[in-house]
Amino acid sequence: MENKKVFKFVKASAILLAGLLFAGAASAQTKVAVVNIQAAIMSTEKATSKINALKTSSEYSQLQNGAESIRAEMQKLAEDAQKNGVTWSEEKKAEQQRKINFKRSDFETTVKKLRAMEGQAVQELQKELLPKAKTALEEVIKEQKLDLVLDASAAVYAGKSANLTEELVKRLNAGK
Repeated sequence: MENKKVFKFVKASAILLAGLLFAGAASAQTKVAVVNIQAAIMSTEKATSKINALKTSSEYSQLQNGAESIRAEMQKLAEDAQKNGVTWSEEKKAEQQRKINFKRSDFETTVKKLRAMEGQAVQELQKELLPKAKTALEEVIKEQKLDLVLDASAAVYAGKSANLTEELVKRLNAGK
């Protein structure tokens, strides 16, 4: 009988101790936040200015105008083939399709050049601003005494107060 009383006492003590530990852990809340560093960098005044400068540059504008021109030519060739194709010989149809394919290839090449220019500008921005963003983020983490900061893309939900991206943009714009 005495063993049963000791076992019940130990069991009750363990349950009480577990409850106290859980209550203590619950009261010491973990402070968690999210951030999208890439979005913060691309939302800065510097990034906006650099992207606008790229898109208004003569080389970029020429490529963009060239892409639009090629697209219009492809559309005209396709419309002509659709409208008049029934009366064309097989050779004429094949020639028209070859012209469309050449134009499509030219269009794709031009678009690749545009994307490459944009990608290069983004890489330059990342290279320049990423160290500053990391430093600014470390300051925010210390100031807000955060325990955990996740990439925003990993979060299912984060309230506005838990998202550090806007604060990071402000600090990068201010040059902190």
